[in-house]
Amino acid sequence: MPNLSSREFEAGELVSTSGNRESNGATQMDDEESTMATVAQFIEQLHGNMSSPHEKELITARLLGIARKRKDARALIGSHGQAMPLFISILRTGTCGAKVNVAATLSVLCRDEDLRLKVLLGGCIPPLLSLLKSESSEARKAAAEAIYEVSAGGLADDHVGVKIFVTEGVVPTLWEQLNPKTPHDKVVEGFVTGALRNLCGDRDSYWRAALAGGGVDIIVGLLSSANAVSQSNAASLLARLMLAFNDSIPKVIESGAVKALLQLLGQDNDLSVRASAADALQAVSSKSDEAKKAVVDASGVPILIGAVVAPSKEGMHGEFGHALQEHATQALANICGGMAALIMYLGELAQSPRLAAPVADIIGALAFSLMVFEQKSALQEEPFNIKRIEDILVTLLKPRDNKLVQDRLLEAMSCLYGNIYLSRWLSHAEAKKILTGLITMAALEVQEHFIVALTGLCSDEVDIWDAIKKREGIQLLISLLGLSGEQHQEHAAQLMVILTDEVDDSKWAITAAGGIPPLVQLLEVGSAKAREDAAHVLWNLCCHSEDIRACVESAGAIPALLWLLRSGGPKGQEASAKALVKLVRAADTVTINQLLAMLLGDSPSLKSHIICVLGHVLTIASHKELVQRGTMANKALKSLVQVLNSSNEKNQEYAASVLADLFSSRPDICNSLATDEIIQPCMKLLTSKTQVVATQSARALGALARPATTNSPSKISCIAEGEVKPLIKLAKTSFIDAAEAAVTALANLLSDLQIASEALAEDVVSALIRVLGEGTVEGKKNASRALYQLLKHFPVGAVLKGNSQGRFTVLALVELLHMTDLNDIGAVDALEVISLLARTKHRASFSYQLTTTLTEVSSALEPLVHCLAEGPLTIQDRVIIVLSRLCGHQPLVLADILIVKPKTVASLANRTMHSSCLEVKIGGAALLTCVVKEHKQQSMDSLDSSGCLRPLVSCLIDLIRQSSGCCSLQLETKTPGASRRRTSFEEADEFDAPDPASVLGGVASLWLLSIISSFSEESKHAVMEAGGVEVLSTKLAHYTSNTQAEFEDTEGIWITAVLLSILFQDATVVCDPAVVRVIPLLALLLKSDEMVDRFFAAQAMASLVCHRHKGIMTAIANSGAVTSLVSLIGFVDSDISNIISLIEEFSLVRHPEQVVLERLFELEEVRLGSTARKAIPLLVDLLRPMPERPTAPPIAVHLLTQVADGSDANKLIMAETGALEALPKYLSLSPQDITEASISELLRILFTNSELLRHDAAVNSLSQLIAVLRLGSRNARLSAARALCELFNAENIRDFESVNQAIQPLVDMLDATSDAEQEVALLALLRLVAGDTSKGSLLTDVEGNPLESLCKILSSNASLELKQKAAELCFILFSIPKTRSMPIATECIQPIVSLMGSDSDLAVESAVCAFNNLLDDEQQVEHASAYDVVDRLVALVSGSKYRLIEASICALIKLGKDRTPCKLDMVKAGVVDNCLEILPGAPSSLCSTISELFRILTNSGAIARSPTAPRMVEPLFNVLQRSDFSMWGQHSALQALVNVLEKPQSLTTLKLTPSQVIEPLISFLESPSQAIQQLSSELLCHLLAQDHFQQDITTKNAVIPLVQLAGIGILNLQQTAVKALEKISLMWPKAIADAGGIFELSKVIIQDDPQPPHSLWESAALILSNVLRMSIEYYFEVPLVVLVKMLHSSNESTITVALNALMVQERSDNRSAELMAEAQAVDALLNLLRSHQCEEAAGKLLEALFNHVRVREMKVSKYAIAPLSQYLLDPQTRSQSGRLLAALALGDLSQHEGLARARDSVSACRALVSLLEDQPTEEMKMVAICALQNFVMNSRTNRRAVAEAGGILVIQEQLLSSNSDVAVQAALLIRFLFSNHTLQEYVSNELIRSLTGKYCLELSSCSSSSSSSSSFLLLRYVFFVPLPHD
Repeated sequence: MPNLSSREFEAGELVSTSGNRESNGATQMDDEESTMATVAQFIEQLHGNMSSPHEKELITARLLGIARKRKDARALIGSHGQAMPLFISILRTGTCGAKVNVAATLSVLCRDEDLRLKVLLGGCIPPLLSLLKSESSEARKAAAEAIYEVSAGGLADDHVGVKIFVTEGVVPTLWEQLNPKTPHDKVVEGFVTGALRNLCGDRDSYWRAALAGGGVDIIVGLLSSANAVSQSNAASLLARLMLAFNDSIPKVIESGAVKALLQLLGQDNDLSVRASAADALQAVSSKSDEAKKAVVDASGVPILIGAVVAPSKEGMHGEFGHALQEHATQALANICGGMAALIMYLGELAQSPRLAAPVADIIGALAFSLMVFEQKSALQEEPFNIKRIEDILVTLLKPRDNKLVQDRLLEAMSCLYGNIYLSRWLSHAEAKKILTGLITMAALEVQEHFIVALTGLCSDEVDIWDAIKKREGIQLLISLLGLSGEQHQEHAAQLMVILTDEVDDSKWAITAAGGIPPLVQLLEVGSAKAREDAAHVLWNLCCHSEDIRACVESAGAIPALLWLLRSGGPKGQEASAKALVKLVRAADTVTINQLLAMLLGDSPSLKSHIICVLGHVLTIASHKELVQRGTMANKALKSLVQVLNSSNEKNQEYAASVLADLFSSRPDICNSLATDEIIQPCMKLLTSKTQVVATQSARALGALARPATTNSPSKISCIAEGEVKPLIKLAKTSFIDAAEAAVTALANLLSDLQIASEALAEDVVSALIRVLGEGTVEGKKNASRALYQLLKHFPVGAVLKGNSQGRFTVLALVELLHMTDLNDIGAVDALEVISLLARTKHRASFSYQLTTTLTEVSSALEPLVHCLAEGPLTIQDRVIIVLSRLCGHQPLVLADILIVKPKTVASLANRTMHSSCLEVKIGGAALLTCVVKEHKQQSMDSLDSSGCLRPLVSCLIDLIRQSSGCCSLQLETKTPGASRRRTSFEEADEFDAPDPASVLGGVASLWLLSIISSFSEESKHAVMEAGGVEVLSTKLAHYTSNTQAEFEDTEGIWITAVLLSILFQDATVVCDPAVVRVIPLLALLLKSDEMVDRFFAAQAMASLVCHRHKGIMTAIANSGAVTSLVSLIGFVDSDISNIISLIEEFSLVRHPEQVVLERLFELEEVRLGSTARKAIPLLVDLLRPMPERPTAPPIAVHLLTQVADGSDANKLIMAETGALEALPKYLSLSPQDITEASISELLRILFTNSELLRHDAAVNSLSQLIAVLRLGSRNARLSAARALCELFNAENIRDFESVNQAIQPLVDMLDATSDAEQEVALLALLRLVAGDTSKGSLLTDVEGNPLESLCKILSSNASLELKQKAAELCFILFSIPKTRSMPIATECIQPIVSLMGSDSDLAVESAVCAFNNLLDDEQQVEHASAYDVVDRLVALVSGSKYRLIEASICALIKLGKDRTPCKLDMVKAGVVDNCLEILPGAPSSLCSTISELFRILTNSGAIARSPTAPRMVEPLFNVLQRSDFSMWGQHSALQALVNVLEKPQSLTTLKLTPSQVIEPLISFLESPSQAIQQLSSELLCHLLAQDHFQQDITTKNAVIPLVQLAGIGILNLQQTAVKALEKISLMWPKAIADAGGIFELSKVIIQDDPQPPHSLWESAALILSNVLRMSIEYYFEVPLVVLVKMLHSSNESTITVALNALMVQERSDNRSAELMAEAQAVDALLNLLRSHQCEEAAGKLLEALFNHVRVREMKVSKYAIAPLSQYLLDPQTRSQSGRLLAALALGDLSQHEGLARARDSVSACRALVSLLEDQPTEEMKMVAICALQNFVMNSRTNRRAVAEAGGILVIQEQLLSSNSDVAVQAALLIRFLFSNHTLQEYVSNELIRSLTGKYCLELSSCSSSSSSSSSFLLLRYVFFVPLPHD
């Protein structure tokens, strides 16, 4: 018997006329040839005699699939000659399915324009129109789509198409389809209206017939269609109708189309619909005033305004959005009377108080109107009041206004200034446009600036410079240059072009604001416009200032400018060329190659710029590159020389000028290039009639004659000696220009001795002096150079005749320096002459002195100082040599002049450091000494800013090293007063100038270093790093080890000590290793006989120990210096009066010996070591009064106190040396309070030693102190009380019974009138009773009540300090319950509360602490509530006094517990804000207290919901991450967070990142406290409600602890954990699985004890389903019983996953089917079928289970027959696959004989017959028939049931099926039904005829073949078996 399983069914081919059409046709094609073959084969099979109608249907379906999938297949189909005729034939005569397939294929083909024409010409229109009228909805849809596609090209240029569409009456037919009386599908409606839109234009004659046939009503009706396509097409048709026939407009208005169109403009409609509606409104408003009025009356203007701005508001893009704007704007223009009128209307409307639309929309519409406005009139007149529109927009533009309104305003202004027709009527339109663009793109704060600028500029009261606020605006523009957006850069650069063109101040502003680097970067990466503007700006900057040019050069602009020179526009080329001339400083090959290529190129317009740049580049080329043949620079040079022979005078002029400049600036190349090849062209040009050329040629010759260096004289070999005379003659002419040119040439030729001799003989000096006086700057420079050449060859007296010439020459040269560029060689020559004159000795032939002139004419120094500050190195060296000669004459004047220019100091330092000339180095040091002494601050600032400080220090150190041992010290520095004097030089002889190198020694360097080092830490560091300490150590070592050293440099030793004292003031210097070597030397110096040496040695040690460097202090202690230092105590004061000024100047200490000893005794090793032990006897000896050393005893007490502190051994030594006896004795003898206080302090320290406390003297001291306390004077009592305070710190002292004797007098002192006595008494009592409850109890047993005394003190006008101590004692007393409950304690509340409001922090802290302890009594809480303390306590919760804060918060907690109004008062007072402010830096205990307060507060629902509560969240999360946070604090913080975050509004304000929140919660999920676990998981649930928390990677880390909690078995924890897992299961399913989530969740699903709530069960099932979706591998990890139980879920997705998992397991393991059945899977699946859930999947699994024999044998299978039958009979069953699978399941069950005879099998038979009656698919038929065969084979009851259900007729129909298999199985079923006489009455003639006919058909088929088929044999068997008969 047949046995059809689900797998066999799925593997079979399902044949469908529609459902599988596309899938069958979408066969994968590997290549074009296979596609072509397949297409050709399919088309051939479409011939009528080759395929049956059904086969054609399949073929057309496959062709459709191929055409849809492959573009080349469409071309093949279209090119096939038989395709179109066959398609048309099928459209006419084919089956409905084939027609649908062909129509769909034609639609696909028509999407290609070429194929569309073929389809149209192929005759498809008539059959498509016929198909459009078909009763089949699918056919109508396909036909409508095909007509729409074939008409997509329209009729504009297609005359053939027009004829076809007109002839076939397509348009009328389509209008008929839209008849409202005819029902039609929405899809068909959309395609039909689309086709009409394609075919009907605004000038077609179709419309008249359409109007007559009610076309207007049809179109208007379509406007309200539910199909957006139909609406869009209808609106477009309406627009065309009104444009074609104006007469239709009244009818359109009457039909209500205007309102309908306005409604279609709404945002809810499709964009294409809105665009078409706007088109229709434009059409209707353009033709009729009545229509305009109708639009206005329907409130259409606001709607149209909204439509104009809709694309920008809604983010629309594409043609529809643009069309909507254009049509809506034109409609508004039609209504207003034109675009100009519309603009004015919108402008006035924007500022109207009664707006017709939102102001942003109005302005947006105005912006679009301004953008599209065009002035079509040829008249040059203003189209409307444009200024009025600008004023309106400026008035509305306000900083920080509504963002949308502001954006619209900026858009409108941009459109206004960007419109070429409108902007020409406005001033500064371009600048305004740029400002508008900047405002649009800038940040908020920048926007405000530019808005103000734009507003000011529009007012016409200020220019652009003032409008942008000058430098402030420049800074903003520069910041915009660095933005990544090109528009930012272009706008900023363009505005900077305008500014630099118009405003000079803007250029310096750009430079000062750092604008040059961004501009250079813009040259490289900017757009073309930005690069051109940037070059323009840089050119403007370079032209403005040399300093700016240097900035541009340093910014690296050269490569970008070269590129722009080659490829830029004219403006860019000009700017780049001029900038390059100033910028290029390196002649690299690439640059020269690029310039040479441009020079030799074809572009004549570039030649002048290129020659200039090339000449400049050659001036900086290297010697080798210029002179070596073949190099690029040499080629370029020769190319320039060739230009001299050019016929172009302009090029010739530029080339001559460039060569002259080149040779003038590069003397090093002149000798090598002085050849005929170059000289002869220049010589020829000397005769040129063009003066400029001749002059430049002379300059070139002079430059060529210049030697490479000043020390290498040479001459041009090709110039004869006699040829020089014409130049000399020319120099003497009256024409100064000619003389200058000749002098220029002579200046270089005179380097030759023979030529110089000849010139000197011709009196050339007079000509040179004339040029120096009358010539130009350049001429003077050449004259000075010539003079310098002469002075090199001849003595000064031979060149200059008399003092008058010398004086004139010096002053002229100094003036020349003032006018000359310091980088020019002329400045060097001038200074060389001055330097030579400065070195000249007084002689009989020449008695002129340089210093005389310079000192007489003070202004003559200014050019020299300028040269020193700004000149190159050679200039600076020569100036230093000159000025150093003046140090001894006018040092003050010299210092004042030098400091005027800050660079001067740096230059001096630089040359002192780097000059190779010792004369320059020493001269620079001398000048620096003058300057630094008089102007220390300015000089040091200059050195520091120039970076010269450290190198200068190194140089000075070297000078000290070199001059070590030199005693020629000329600086008067022996006394403090002399330290301010000037350097003086000894005169070598009567006539010679002093030589600095011979007079300056180490002392000058020492003083200069001392001044420098005293300025700052950095300068000290510089000395140290330069090895200064090492050098000074060497100097000291030389002195201390050499017995003759004291006769060599005694003054330098103590100055060395001064410098060391200054250096050692810095901690870093002290760390220098050399310091350790200095210490023994200083110790030796302490033993010097000279007090000044000893004093400054102690100063150096004082500076060392002030840093408390352990190693240093140990070294000092070990050096034996302590004894020497002690010997200085009391001796120094009388000996330092003469060095007080020096101490103050260098910030040294007055008593260095005391400072050293104090710091040494601070060091534990020293204090505890032998050094201190040796010092103690000496110090104890000093306790004896000494008249000659009155300050010694107090210092000794102080030092002994320091030594005793912390050292028991020292205390014992002091006791052994008699200190305990001496101090009480000294105390008894001294009536002075200050001495008693000091001794008491020392006694306190001594008594901290337990052995000394047990000493008899200690007890005696205690008794003595108590006696003094009881009987002494007031001051004595105070002193004794203070001493007792220290004694009471020792427990053994407090244990003495005699101590109790101090309590009563101390308590009595509380009632004293003196605040001081009360304060001491309080302090003593506090220490006595602190930490000892028994001692505190003693206070209650004395006479009187101390609490009353304390209350009086608190209530009195006593000082806050006193009240503070009283409150502190109250704090101790209130810790005793007995004291808290006293009535007097209640009376203390008021003064304590008052004290809490005092100004003293300590008093407030003590009061709050006492108040907090008092509130431990509940009754006192009630009393305290009556006082207004909440606000005070809240105010105290601030700052960093954590004890006070914690006490305040604890008090608030006690006051607010269970008191909601009090809590609200706390919140209102700001306690939350205060706590949040201090929480980040608070200690752990305070954080816990604050968390507890937040918990108490948020327990109130009103507070938890308030805006204050969310502010707690982030700080609480932060504090939870602290490692030292207590568990109590964690619980409080988590509970507070839960209280807050369980409110949804709080989650929306959370700003913390998920990682900041989730990480701490993960750790709490693993807390040992279940309460914390519960709170953390609950909090996590609230947080995971937000998507970004679910998606964060940190959330993944929470999976493991959550999974563990889910399986813990505690319902509360499980619920929160599962809830959290549910929220992240979709995001992190794999993590859940990896964490063992499948196992734990499975436990929850099948958990019985405790029984989980349904919600928990559903959540666990959902999570598990989400995990299983991740991978099919997880299916096998889930127990079957869990999967089966999941089938009971109410969530369909969970059921689906469970079904999939079960099916996978069933396929993987045959045994699983039985296990599923045992787990009640069958009942669950049947329930799913009954409820129509997951029918297909449930049916598949059910069929698979029943396909197993062992399952069919189980009892559960018997009870499945009835539910399956009911499912098939259920009218609500819609799933065809479900029905098929149910039938298959019944078929499986029917194979079991027992089940086939079961009682419920009757219902199965009826259900199967019913299935056959419903016209199922062929597969269903086969399955049902086979199942029926099994059911009726062995059961008469089932046969009867089949017959009674009408099964005979149904089966009889199947005999006629075209499927032979179905027919055969039907025949077999008939055979089984009539196998006996049970159904005799159902035999009929029709049945017999059906069998006969089928038999004959099969018989004919068999006869044509060689063998008989099995189907024929079966039919014959059935036919010849006798049927029962009457």
